[in-house]
Amino acid sequence: ITEKARQECSVYIAIPFCFSICSYCSFVSFTSERLLSLIPQYLVSLINDIKSRFALINELGLKVSTVYIGGGTPTVLNAHQLRLLLQTVTECTDISQLDEFTLEAGRPDTITEEKLLVAAQYGVTRISVNPQTLNDQILVNIGRAHTTKDFFNAFELAQKSGIKDINVDLIAGLPGENVDSFKRS
Repeated sequence: ITEKARQECSVYIAIPFCFSICSYCSFVSFTSERLLSLIPQYLVSLINDIKSRFALINELGLKVSTVYIGGGTPTVLNAHQLRLLLQTVTECTDISQLDEFTLEAGRPDTITEEKLLVAAQYGVTRISVNPQTLNDQILVNIGRAHTTKDFFNAFELAQKSGIKDINVDLIAGLPGENVDSFKRS
């Protein structure tokens, strides 16, 4: 490990909520209406935790190289909640010095133009738009609440948002998927 690497760190911020759990998912994620209602309280606690963690990072003299906001599905947050979260991160670190600032948008059915514009406004440099497959029947089989068309619409919104890097996740070997279907995806 180089001396530079010892002086750097990355920050992962978890949003452990989704509107539903996909059949393949092993992440801790809360989906029931009762648990989703905890998002506002979670966000208050998370913002306090972010502030204290970044204060510790600064106290230790470390440079943050990347920030990754993952899930669950972070775009389960509404635009106002997302703004509060991203504003906190930008207040706690110099995002212009980051190698990457990622928001896992994940599920196309949670992506809106407003959320993407908030992400772009606060300096997010990379988002993930994850269809997992472009086979509508397999999407139904695995519990995704979007269609292939929804993915392409979300991807187009992402392209228009001004966020420079967009990645797309596909999963090989989903139930019912075969080589030809995967190749089409």
